[in-house]
Amino acid sequence: MNKNRTSITTVAALLATTLLVTLIVCSAALAASSDGSAPVASGTPAPGTTKAYYFTWYDSKPGNGMAGDWIVIGNLEDTSASAQVYFGNETSPRENLTIASHDRAVVSWPDTIGGPVRVVSPDGATLVVTQRVLYRNTFNEVAALEAGNLDSSYNFTWYDSKPGNGMRGNWILVANAGAETASVDVYIGDASMGSYQIAPGDKITPQYPNYMNGPVRVTSTNGQPLIVSQRVLWGGSFNEVMGMPDRNLDTVYNFTWYDMTRDTGMAGNWILISNSNDATVHAQVYVGPGAVPRGTYAIGPHQSVTPTYPGLRDGPVRVVCTDCSGSQKIMVSQRIIYKDSFEEVQGTPPAGLTEREFFGWYDFTAANSMRGDWLLIANLGLSDTIVDVFIGNSPTPYASYNIAADDRVTPQFPEVMGGPIRVVSRNNQPLMVSQRTIYKDSFNELLGLTKVDVGAPAAAGPDMHLNKLNVYWKDLSDFNNHLLSVDMRMANPGAGNALGTTITGIAGTNGVTPETTVPIPLGDISAGGGYANFTVRLNVPASVTSFNLQVTAKCQDSGGTWYYFPAV
Repeated sequence: MNKNRTSITTVAALLATTLLVTLIVCSAALAASSDGSAPVASGTPAPGTTKAYYFTWYDSKPGNGMAGDWIVIGNLEDTSASAQVYFGNETSPRENLTIASHDRAVVSWPDTIGGPVRVVSPDGATLVVTQRVLYRNTFNEVAALEAGNLDSSYNFTWYDSKPGNGMRGNWILVANAGAETASVDVYIGDASMGSYQIAPGDKITPQYPNYMNGPVRVTSTNGQPLIVSQRVLWGGSFNEVMGMPDRNLDTVYNFTWYDMTRDTGMAGNWILISNSNDATVHAQVYVGPGAVPRGTYAIGPHQSVTPTYPGLRDGPVRVVCTDCSGSQKIMVSQRIIYKDSFEEVQGTPPAGLTEREFFGWYDFTAANSMRGDWLLIANLGLSDTIVDVFIGNSPTPYASYNIAADDRVTPQFPEVMGGPIRVVSRNNQPLMVSQRTIYKDSFNELLGLTKVDVGAPAAAGPDMHLNKLNVYWKDLSDFNNHLLSVDMRMANPGAGNALGTTITGIAGTNGVTPETTVPIPLGDISAGGGYANFTVRLNVPASVTSFNLQVTAKCQDSGGTWYYFPAV
């Protein structure tokens, strides 16, 4: 780790906290034909074969404290969609549904327990599926995992079943979605907690009494696809968080918000950062739009850190591993105690920052004891954007907001209930979106789902997206010479490889000029979420506190067609 990078924090604080970098780039891929004629927008394939969405468990038994358990199924298609619900290895659906375009269905089964739960779209429609649970006087919602996003290994930052911490139960739920018996190992920290055999369509629910440590890793040693979640009873509240698949681990994570102010009812808010690598790594935490970290942390092999910032309320939040290299990744979550309830939400890596995000449901009706329901919408790193919020099947936005880069809005809509919800940036800027709900005296946060999360078809060719990862002065010399570093990522969630990806232009406003020369070759970026990171150094005049940055790039698909970013 470069010690100078952190030692200049005090010196650079005034400028860094007011410096705003805006990247202007079109994240939608536009292709030109091989003969150089005008670019043509890449299309989206129609829905294909059967889709499936999974939860580990369903429980509506009053004897277990459950006051309600609903599966919410939203149809994101422009036509009606069919949906079926199965438990375990059931071959006949316990529910057959037809859902109108951009409408939703809500199903529940009283006094029922079982799992895993599988929601199937037999006609290949794209659905947004969540599970909403009332446990005693608390509320929790989780999103289903779409079959294409299942993995054989999952991660959590932490495990705590210590009664002294208020924990009344902590279960690791592991279900086997594969065709063969899964051999599964569970590790907490560097300790093996057990090995299990799970038949296809079956599940296990181990817990480890009076134990606390992290990170947690659940892995199928014979490669079977799993669904993994962690269910916690804290005091009189219930929380469930889905495991982070190995394929989604990253070196950068985002949250919409941080709140550790007592007057809002927040009794605790921890940023948990775990290291599953065999070597020590370092991470920095940023809260709000400034470029100065709130803290820098050394995390030993297979260990976690749990910083908290009393009295602080701001957002968005960014956690960056400053020295991860090669295959090294970190895992980040946020654990919150609100009054007498407990909540955990996973951090969102750059791949989760997209121009369109979804929720299954919105409810801010007093009759349902909903005391608050906020959509937190942050515009992370690109140009200013207008964001539209759609609720249900209305073709017009319920509300629209102009959000500056690195800023956020936190709207709520009193006495509104409905779904599904779409949050859309008009000019394709990457958004970080979550839904924060107060039910009676409990708190819940649910992350927005991306097109990948809900199983929407990928663009047929390369589909390039540019994200800003970090802004910093590399060392004291760079600070004194006004040389700012900006880490960026070019990602490709499309269905085609981006061959020979090259940054072709960098231009700043307000007198800012690039020291980094172009072209910058990034090489081939694989389809389905591949990416390449790069750093741009900029000459920033001393009087400048904000500027725009224009980045252009090009690549080819396998047939030799050129793609340009932004459109030409």
